[in-house]
Amino acid sequence: MEEQQIDINNGTIDELIAVKGIGPQLAEQIVKERPYEKMNDLVRVSGINEVKLASLLPYLSIGKKAKNAIKAEQTHFAQSKPKDQSFTKTGDTEAFIFLENRNDRQDALLIILAGFIFGLLLLFLRRSKS
Repeated sequence: MEEQQIDINNGTIDELIAVKGIGPQLAEQIVKERPYEKMNDLVRVSGINEVKLASLLPYLSIGKKAKNAIKAEQTHFAQSKPKDQSFTKTGDTEAFIFLENRNDRQDALLIILAGFIFGLLLLFLRRSKS
C-alpha cells in the first residue's frame, strides 16, 4: 500500500508530523520556512541535512507532482552531490541526526554512558580475579 505524499507548501503541521522522521519541532520549522520552490530547498531548514532529506523525499511533494517527477528529483539529488562533500551538516547543535527530540538524544547518551560504565566494571572485576 502506497502512502500519500504530503505537500510541503500546503500540508498542516499534523500532516507533516505523521511523516516518519518529522517531529513536532521539525514540522514547525518546515512551515516557518515556506514557500519552497523545489525539494532541495528543505536543507535550509534547521534539522534537515542531505541525508535526512533523502530519507524524507518519498513522503513529501511540492504541489501535485507525479511520483515519477519525485523519483527524477531524487535521482538528480543523488547525482548532484559532489564526491568530496560529506554528510556532516547537522543544523544548529544536533549531534544525533536521526533522533528527533531531546529526550531521545538524552536516552541514547545514557545508554552509551551505561555501557561504558558496565565495561569498566567488567574490566575491574577481571583484573581483581587475576
